[in-house]
Amino acid sequence: MVQHRLIFVLLLIAIEHFISSTSSEVPSDAESVKYANRELLQKQKFCLEILRHPYQSEVIPEEYLAYTKEWISDESKYLKYDEVKQFFAVFKGEHLGKGEIFTIFNENLLEQAKLLFRFFYNAINWDTFFRNVIWARANVNEGMFIYALTLAVIHRQDLHGINLPVIYELSPHFFFDAGVMNYARVRTMEDPDYGFHPTLREYITVNKSALSTGYNTEGQLAYFTEDIGLNAYYYYYKLEYAAFLGGDGLGLNRDRRGELFLYMHQQLLARYYLERQSNGLGPIAELAWEPLIPTGYYSMLRHWNGITFKKRVNNLGLAVGDVRKLQKLKDLESSLKQTIDQGHLVLANGTTIDLRSFDSVDFLGNMIESNADSVNSSNFSESLEVLGRLIVEQTSYNDSVGSLWNGALAFTETTMRDPVFYQMLELNLGVYWQFKNQLKPYTQQELNFPGVQIKSFRIEKLTTYFENFDIDISNGLPFANSENRTTWDFKVFARQQRLNHKPFNYTLSVASNYTGKAIVRMYMGPAISGFENLPSVKKYFVEMDQYMINLIPGENLIERNTSDFYFDIADRTIYSELYQRTLDALDGRKPFALDMAEAICGWPDRLLLPRGLPDGFDISLFFIVSPYRPPKVPQFSTFDAFKSCGAGSGSKYTEDSPFGFPLDRKLDMDSFLVQNMLLQNVTIYHLDSSPNEQI
Repeated sequence: MVQHRLIFVLLLIAIEHFISSTSSEVPSDAESVKYANRELLQKQKFCLEILRHPYQSEVIPEEYLAYTKEWISDESKYLKYDEVKQFFAVFKGEHLGKGEIFTIFNENLLEQAKLLFRFFYNAINWDTFFRNVIWARANVNEGMFIYALTLAVIHRQDLHGINLPVIYELSPHFFFDAGVMNYARVRTMEDPDYGFHPTLREYITVNKSALSTGYNTEGQLAYFTEDIGLNAYYYYYKLEYAAFLGGDGLGLNRDRRGELFLYMHQQLLARYYLERQSNGLGPIAELAWEPLIPTGYYSMLRHWNGITFKKRVNNLGLAVGDVRKLQKLKDLESSLKQTIDQGHLVLANGTTIDLRSFDSVDFLGNMIESNADSVNSSNFSESLEVLGRLIVEQTSYNDSVGSLWNGALAFTETTMRDPVFYQMLELNLGVYWQFKNQLKPYTQQELNFPGVQIKSFRIEKLTTYFENFDIDISNGLPFANSENRTTWDFKVFARQQRLNHKPFNYTLSVASNYTGKAIVRMYMGPAISGFENLPSVKKYFVEMDQYMINLIPGENLIERNTSDFYFDIADRTIYSELYQRTLDALDGRKPFALDMAEAICGWPDRLLLPRGLPDGFDISLFFIVSPYRPPKVPQFSTFDAFKSCGAGSGSKYTEDSPFGFPLDRKLDMDSFLVQNMLLQNVTIYHLDSSPNEQI
């Protein structure tokens, strides 16, 4: 199981459940488990301690207090001291204060966060990083501190292998409504022993209901869109490939980041569509913007400082400023479509990019995101995504800090809760599909695998259910220092129902006259009666699994269990337990395995399947076995897959096919039907209660 989890992240990366080029091959040393050495454990212990109760300045371990007053000012201690000077020029001026709301969708705040990240990233050694992090913990805005520190741990190579607490435990107010958090706060004030019972788990029941979207049918999907694992997944993707990072030595452009950006969002939309189908909600509405935004949303969340998230009513009209932003969005969309239609892009230096070439999707993705690696512009505020968020939130990218009051779309932690996000994706991905539809369909020669045929497929019964799950929210509650109690003794849990599925196995029988490596891809999508219906729904197929096999002549029986699926990860270890594991390893009681069990780059395995129905919900599974196409850079050759998801390594992917192959282009059905493909309908059933409760 450990090896499967390791393999998964090795290959996976920013799109956990949704990447298209991963592998079942592991590094040559993956047969033996690696363990964290003492140096790495000491670093992890520090990070866990400095992030504990980050919204309370007074909750800083005593041994670190001496470093809260000064930062390291020695110029020789930094890679780029000019960037450090830029940070302090901003910090001494108008910067975001303690207790104020932080969002990356504001020009001033993003610039401050970027400079704080650079302040951490440019530290030339651990001692400088260590002392500066303590100073920042005491002196900069809490949300910005969490963002910049997490970003630094992800991207500094000397910090690879450090496991941070998951974001829904660091900032639970982004994941649990105000009623839950307020109840826990009141209990801590009324009962000094609340949360300190070592043998009694204090928990608050979270009623996952449609209250947040009670005035429209979208509330039926709250169990999915407000799932903490789903929202954490998106948050970490946006950190790994932060739009403002690029062209700066981090190497994100080596990871096909533009293609990844488009494919990841297309896969999110496809997965959401399947959940809609299981709830009988029908197609996703494409956001028309004018004259009204029909779908309202109220997250029922409240920031740490007590300010509630903005509510959006049904049929929201656009303000004057939003009309101007909308025109800019339409102009941008029109420009992108015209560029695709003309088939080429001429850069400022005279270089021409052929947009009829399949690999130019990477250029297109960077342009659409307007990230730092975009060839024509890196103005983050003028991307389809950001402009859409600003219009829905009725705010401006350059608003003053004091005027910020936003809803769920203003924060990557809460973006996926809002149904309008998916409506915007449906609209924006039209540019992606326009590009893909102008590429030549795959020929039979490109699709066929001579001498290889999928003969049969068997799968166990697919079953979903809801189960209770406890999340430690104590890090988001006020903690009073005490001589007899530490913050690690304080535990309060939120108990909520969440979607899960029974593990299942499947078997593929593949007949082969070929000897050598091959790639198996597995997709799920809306139920269709045959291949002839695939073109109309292919954009809603989700890549469930991808792996390498070694074919031999004759029958090849391929057996897979959900524990083998490489895009999925299990639940993260609870914050306090992660800290205790770190202490145990430092004290020599039990080694800390570097198996990527705490990986940030994975789709929650609980959400592998859409919710079934008591009488059954039908989906289609699509398989293709393809020849192996070696990647340009050998997989795992430039990063340690035991420690890192490989962002910026350029060697994450198993092979070199386009993401989403072979469903990413128009389908020429005369060429598409080849014997190395299989399409089969299966049924997902839903239980009224967890299987464990039925025993």
